[in-house]
Amino acid sequence: MSTSLQLSPIICCITSFLLLIENVHSLKNNGSHHDYYYHHQPIKKFNLSLNLSNLSQEDGSYKMLVAGGYRQYTNVLERHIVSIRTARATAYFGDNHICAGSIISDDLILTAAHCVIDRRKIVTRGHRIIVVAGAPNRLLQYVATVEMKVLNVFPHHKFVPNGAHDIALLRLAGSFPDDNDFIKIIPLSDHIIPNGTICTIIGWGQLFYRGPYSADPLYGDIMVFSYDYCLQFYPDIFDKTMICAGRADTWDVDACRGDAGGPLICEGHVAGVVSWSSYCGRGKKPTVFASVYHHRHWIKRASCAKILKSLNLLYFLLYILCIYISS
Repeated sequence: MSTSLQLSPIICCITSFLLLIENVHSLKNNGSHHDYYYHHQPIKKFNLSLNLSNLSQEDGSYKMLVAGGYRQYTNVLERHIVSIRTARATAYFGDNHICAGSIISDDLILTAAHCVIDRRKIVTRGHRIIVVAGAPNRLLQYVATVEMKVLNVFPHHKFVPNGAHDIALLRLAGSFPDDNDFIKIIPLSDHIIPNGTICTIIGWGQLFYRGPYSADPLYGDIMVFSYDYCLQFYPDIFDKTMICAGRADTWDVDACRGDAGGPLICEGHVAGVVSWSSYCGRGKKPTVFASVYHHRHWIKRASCAKILKSLNLLYFLLYILCIYISS
């Protein structure tokens, strides 16, 4: 037997091992978090001509209007979310924001499927969108701000527009640095959220229906409702793969345009993905989320897509090698 034939199995094993190590490393979930949060000076400051507060007037009375949310200066949840944007800004930094997402690994973003699928059911190509992290103010680019290109877009294969499985993953072209305190991974919920749990939504969406987008991330505290209660509001749409939450009776806190894809955070974990709302609270119905727990197996499979592609390439190389050896 020739030396090349003797070494071929060894070379194949080494190649397989290196490919697996490389891809498993890219899927690592660095869950370490710092307990402090500091602001860097922004690279640029924009003097906007319009100074908007989070107030709207309805029937002569003002109320706080995510819609109806509040600014939080002591919380650190915004370091777990990203602004998903079209590839190019139109006039100034941040004006191309379309959706939000959650950082679930150093190169994976969890968001809503309808953020990356158009009305013709065409999946957005990765080069048409970017992900911006480390920019708590949507309009300001900080020293810690990171803009990432998107390598792959994975919407749920059973996604129904305005219906079930409104969830997607974005695979980034690179990895977030692990020493940036503006950018941190958030873990996924591993259980069904009990009824009555108070959770938080966060985003840069419209302050009220057809209103302006928020510059700072707004928080909203809402309560998770039971399946039967949610079914009363959405009898033909709601199913077990969804969560609905809100403020019963008042419905004054709701996700709005631009908040889609953002997280429903319960006990420090992502429990849901913002799917759709009720006209920013005007429809007097709860907000609907894709349940992370009910999509956990899909998330795991989709996040391994890069490994599967590498394995397919490995099988192809092994096939070519076998042909070479047998010839």
